Amino acid sequence: MKLTVSLFLREQCTVLTKPASYAPSLAGKTVIITGANTGLGYEAAQHLARLCPGRLILACRDPKKGRDAAETIGRVTGCGNVQAWTVDIGSNASVKAFAERFERETEGRLDILIENAGVNVPKMERTVDGWEKNIGINHLGTAHLALRMLPFLLQASQPRLVILASDVHYFTADPEGLNQPDVLHRLNSDRQTNKFESFDGIQRYDVSKTLNVLWGEELSRHIPSSSSLTVTTLNPGLCVSALLRDHSFTHRLCARVIGRSTGVGSRTIVHAAVAPELQGKTGVFLSSCRITEPSDFVISKEGHAHCDPVSQFIRYL
Repeated sequence: MKLTVSLFLREQCTVLTKPASYAPSLAGKTVIITGANTGLGYEAAQHLARLCPGRLILACRDPKKGRDAAETIGRVTGCGNVQAWTVDIGSNASVKAFAERFERETEGRLDILIENAGVNVPKMERTVDGWEKNIGINHLGTAHLALRMLPFLLQASQPRLVILASDVHYFTADPEGLNQPDVLHRLNSDRQTNKFESFDGIQRYDVSKTLNVLWGEELSRHIPSSSSLTVTTLNPGLCVSALLRDHSFTHRLCARVIGRSTGVGSRTIVHAAVAPELQGKTGVFLSSCRITEPSDFVISKEGHAHCDPVSQFIRYL
C-alpha cells in the first residue's frame, strides 16, 4: 500500500472509538507500558487503569517522572495497582535488569506488553551502548525488551504484545537498503553514504519504524503454535506530542494544525491491547483501530527477504 496525502488526511480525521465502549475488564491481569510518564503512553495508561488491572507497570527511564505519573494516574482513575518501574530502553543492561526484576517480584505471567517508548532524533546521537538513538531505542531496545519478556507473555492465557510503529514507515527512502549486508552497523556509522542512511527530514526515524513493522511480522512467525500470543504493530497517527520537540518549526506546526491529541491517539494503543476482535490476529499492522496493509516494501518479496531481524538482533545482545 502507498500512503497518499489524501489518505493520510482522511486517516487523521477518522473518529476513533473510546475504549470504554468495547474494552473488557483487566481484573487480575498484569500490564506493562513503556514510556508511560508522558504523551501517548501516559494517556494510554490512564485508559488502562480505568479497566482495573491487577497490576499496571509504567516502565519509564526517569524514576521521578515515572513515580509522579503513577501517583497521578492512580489518583485520577481510582486504580490502586499502578506502579512505576525504571527501565532505559536504550541500555541492554537496564532492559536485562528490568526483566530480572519482573521475574523476582511477580508471579511470572505477563498479559499485555505495550512498547510505546521511542525517540525521534534528527542528528547523530548515541545510546549508552553506542547505537544511533533512533535505531538503538526504537528498534533494538524495543526488540530486546520483547525477547526478554517473551517467556512471561507465553505464560498468560491470551497475551498481547503491542509495538508502536508509525505511518511514516510508508515514506522510508530506498527501503531496499534494509537488505544490505550488516545493515545495523551501516545505520550506526557516522558516515551517511546514501539517502537511506541519512537524517534528512525524519528519514532515520522512518527507517526505525519500518524495522518495527518488519520485526512485529517476523516475531509473530516465531511464536510457538501452542501459544495464543498476539503480536501487533500500530500507527497512532500524527499526534501533538513532545516527539517532535527537536525538529523544525515546520514539522511542529504541521503537527499542531492536523495532529491528533495524545488523548485521541492513545485510543489506538488501547484498542490493539484489549479489543476482543483482535484476539488471534497476530502479525498485523493497525491504523485508526483497523487492520491495514503496511507499505509496499514490507509486503514485497524484497521485504520478506529482509534478513531475519530476530536472528540478526540476537547477534548484538
